[in-house]
Amino acid sequence: MAEKPTINPQRDASNRGANSLFSSSKQPSKNDVKKPLTKPSQGIKKKNVYQYRVRRGNKTMEGFQNAYSRQEVLKNLQRLGFQVKFVRRHYDWRFRAASSEIVSFVGTSARLMEQKLPYAEVLQIMANNTRDKNMKGALRNIILDLKSGVDSKDAFIRQEKVFGEHVALMLGIASKSGEMTSIFRSVAILVERQAEFKKGLLSSLLMPAITSLTVLGAIIFYAIYLVPKMMKMLGPLMESTPPLTAMTLKFSEFVQGNYGWMSILFVLIIGGLYGYMVTEKGKLMRDRLIIRIPYLGNILRNTSTEIFCRVLGIMYTSSNENVEAIQIAAEASGNKYLAHRIKTVTIPSMLKYGTELSRALDAAKFFPDIFISRFNTASETGTVKDTSIQVADYFQLENQFSMKNLLSFIEITITVVIMVALIFLTLLSTETASLDIQPRM
Repeated sequence: MAEKPTINPQRDASNRGANSLFSSSKQPSKNDVKKPLTKPSQGIKKKNVYQYRVRRGNKTMEGFQNAYSRQEVLKNLQRLGFQVKFVRRHYDWRFRAASSEIVSFVGTSARLMEQKLPYAEVLQIMANNTRDKNMKGALRNIILDLKSGVDSKDAFIRQEKVFGEHVALMLGIASKSGEMTSIFRSVAILVERQAEFKKGLLSSLLMPAITSLTVLGAIIFYAIYLVPKMMKMLGPLMESTPPLTAMTLKFSEFVQGNYGWMSILFVLIIGGLYGYMVTEKGKLMRDRLIIRIPYLGNILRNTSTEIFCRVLGIMYTSSNENVEAIQIAAEASGNKYLAHRIKTVTIPSMLKYGTELSRALDAAKFFPDIFISRFNTASETGTVKDTSIQVADYFQLENQFSMKNLLSFIEITITVVIMVALIFLTLLSTETASLDIQPRM
């Protein structure tokens, strides 16, 4: 088989040695949080995958390369002396693997590495035994990239569609650190917590939504279809119509006479709202308002804080750039408003004014008081890593109790809604059953 040409000759020898997954890892040094560090890149253009076919002599070779543009790939290939047949954008239609598969992969990998198995063998074992097709393909691609000399971090980032952007980044950083096992274990907890929260929130809202729609459908069917049809038959025999039945008939006439423009207006409102929410400004506004919802907003804010702390603890163990770790943790939190406040308030205050970590985080006006208090102590004692994990565990327990209370509150609310609906239908049925019908000759 023909070898894949290397397209990035600028990488120096020392970087290659450090980035190779199969080389010995160097234990990273810990940083002082109080020092303003290198400013993270802002507005970085995302790389795309390009497929190429080249020729040198009698050999024709194909491959893939991450680059910012087609011209960059073409220029590098020509610089290496290849005759370029084509360079075109490669679109990857893979989907994200199931959260359970990601948790299983990361957790099992951590346990196998604890048994001193080489990581290359761990990847091969997981690739052969995973059931998810997307995960299996991603692991095989990682193995091939690593054997081709691709940077281990880049190899994982290339599979971000399968693992998720931030999970892939953390796994890539873990593969280059001296604490691979502990970081993998922390990533497994992070992914599991994210999956549990989404599942719990979905299950707590799904049943109430179905129940509400069912009750609403029953009321609409009875009030708009059944009662008018019955009154059309009995109306000429009645001298007067009961008040609740009369109100229901007026509502039915209004809906039947205006359902066309009402449907169009409803679709336009929903479509416009959805179109705005998928924009960056819409996501920022959504996440800013959603944390202000009574009780539920507090749960969502605590969940974002928990994820922020977990990611910060993971990145702090391996990253030499604490500012970059804070930025990545904010982006991984799942709240666009938090990420915006960290980028525009916290990080600039640390870099420009040398503000200590706790005060810079407090300036974001997002985190609870207990979070600020614990990080104030951590900044003074230099225990940011341990404090991050402890705070994350605290909010995890608090959210578990809060979710149980939320489920109880939702159950009570749904019970009240069903009772009100049944009372309305009972009163309407009672009026209908007691209609004063006067036979006419």
